[in-house]
This record gives sequence, structure tokens and C-alpha cells, in this order.
Amino acid sequence: MLLAAALTALGSAAVMAQTNVYSLNAVGYINVTLQPGFNMVADQLQSGTNTIGSLLNDATGQYDHMTVFKWTGTGFQSDTANSATSPFADNWINNGVITLNPGEAAWIKWTNTTPATITFVGTVPQGTLNTTIAGPSAFSMISSQVPQAGDLATDLGFTNFNQGDAMYVFNPTNQSYKVFNYNTNTGNSGFGGNFTSGTGDPILQVGQGFWYKTGSGAPAATSWSRTFSVNQ
Repeated sequence: MLLAAALTALGSAAVMAQTNVYSLNAVGYINVTLQPGFNMVADQLQSGTNTIGSLLNDATGQYDHMTVFKWTGTGFQSDTANSATSPFADNWINNGVITLNPGEAAWIKWTNTTPATITFVGTVPQGTLNTTIAGPSAFSMISSQVPQAGDLATDLGFTNFNQGDAMYVFNPTNQSYKVFNYNTNTGNSGFGGNFTSGTGDPILQVGQGFWYKTGSGAPAATSWSRTFSVNQ
């Protein structure tokens, strides 16, 4: 969807072999490439209130081709950048108050005909990180809280799957989903039955969100928990 990323810190901090995320003292930035059409985007850095208006201030009109849609659990909040609406905060017609915190994700619809790059700046989340996942049989639009690419289970620490869970990873280049189903009957340790390209766990990129649907037997709510430090 976008990036591969690298996370760099002072002293004994680990360097992850990726590109486009650079962090000094755990403060850095993420570059996200928007394709024409829909993109499911995550900001995996903490920056103040993390509202879309503060992250992407449209003061010069550079985001005028952008609409953001965030899932609430029952529907979508939306906001559109428009530099002609100067009375509104940060030049977003609904005041840019939609949040995009680490662990969250949102659709960004880019209506220009050519790709664009947006940049998020902030602090890398560390410590015990918990992302709530709704259930059972409910959809959540989420992301890793850590700006790191890799396998959902082995690299990003998501292991508490439930029978019947499904994950939908959106490809903005061809505007289509890759779907993964978790089924313990497949004999795989992680996700099996990838409907489009064989079996295996989902691979996520930095700045990429996804849909997660819990199975009918899942608990009322679950959590994607991970303990992370840039000094690991």
C-alpha cells in the first residue's frame, strides 16, 4: 500500500530493516502513499490529539482532494478537506476532529488522478499497547500501534485468534481486498485459507490499516496486546 519502514533510535536502539520511517529518540515520521481512490490508512505515531485536522492541516489546499471516513462500530464519520472553507478548523468542513490514533485506521479517499504522499509526525508508541477488537461477529477497523511491517502473528504480536475470525487487507492499487480466514481445522498455526493467493499469515506494511471481523464464538470484546520498546 505504501511503505516499507525503518525505525532508528539513539544508543542501543534497534534498527529495523525497512524504509520511510525514521526515528530519533523514538520521535519520527511516516510517509504514506495515497493511490487514486480508496486507501485504508493508519497513523502509528502519537502527536497531540491526533485529530485529522492537526495531522493534515489543509491551510494551503494540498489536501483538497481528500475525504476521510472512520468506522464507529455502527457507521462512518466523515470529513473533507476544502481550503475554501476558511471558517472551519484546519480547513476541514467538519472541523477535522476525527482522530487517527495508533491502533486505529480510516479510509482516505483521494480523488486526484495521481498518487500523493502524506506525512505523519510524532512519537513511537512504547510499553504495553492494547487495541480493542469488537466481537462477536463484529467488524473493527484497526492497525498495528507500532510503525513496523511484517507478519501479523510472528512480527506484530497478534496471537489471540478465534475460530471463524476473518481479516480483510485492502490493496489500493487495484482497489480490492485480500481475505484471510482463521480456521483451526486447516492445521496451520496462524491464518489459513487465504482466498486469493494460498495460505499463510497476513503481511502488513507501515501505515496500513485493515478490517478485522471476529467469529461468532468470540468473546464480547478482545484485545490485541503487545509490549514494545525501540530498545528491543
